[in-house]
Amino acid sequence: MALGFWMNNKNCYGCKTCSIACKSEKQLNEGVLLRKVSCIRQDSPVNVSFLSMSCNHCEDPACVKACPVEAYTKLDNGIVKQDHDKCIGCKMCIEACPYNAPCYDEEESKTYKCDMCYDRQQRGELPACVAACPGANIAVGEMEDLQKNHQANIVSDENSGTKPNFVITVDPKLNKEPDDSAMEQRDVEVDVNTAAANAAKK
Repeated sequence: MALGFWMNNKNCYGCKTCSIACKSEKQLNEGVLLRKVSCIRQDSPVNVSFLSMSCNHCEDPACVKACPVEAYTKLDNGIVKQDHDKCIGCKMCIEACPYNAPCYDEEESKTYKCDMCYDRQQRGELPACVAACPGANIAVGEMEDLQKNHQANIVSDENSGTKPNFVITVDPKLNKEPDDSAMEQRDVEVDVNTAAANAAKK
């Protein structure tokens, strides 16, 4: 069984309701986001689109291998879950993840990661991000079902080495895969946030 997320890059309009709903559900501190909406700007042809991404609950998760205290577990249903009480804040999972999915909490000195709203799913509810999206541009389910039920322009990522579980419907105006573009944007955001945090400490 492999649970994954479907993201609709074609119709997402960047409202970030998914990200806010996640933050509210998990009661996260300032600066901690488990679902991030990246703006993809393209010059030729001119186009602006958005992609919402969180943890991809990989088949071969790098975070599980990297964590020295075994705080991460891949469950039978495919969800990669973190035992937050075990986390020592070493950031090894952040360095290992090719998608920058884990997020460090400066206030708590620990790392958080999306668990696909495991507790909500146990109650028969949708993850907060899925339930909140006003355009129904995010879905969760078994990978085979996601590919059958949605336009699957991109399925997983062969280049990452971790076999992530995501399906993306791509904006046809883009000339580059949106997951790559989103990762480049997220890398810029991470660099900016790191610089700001270091400046604040001085």
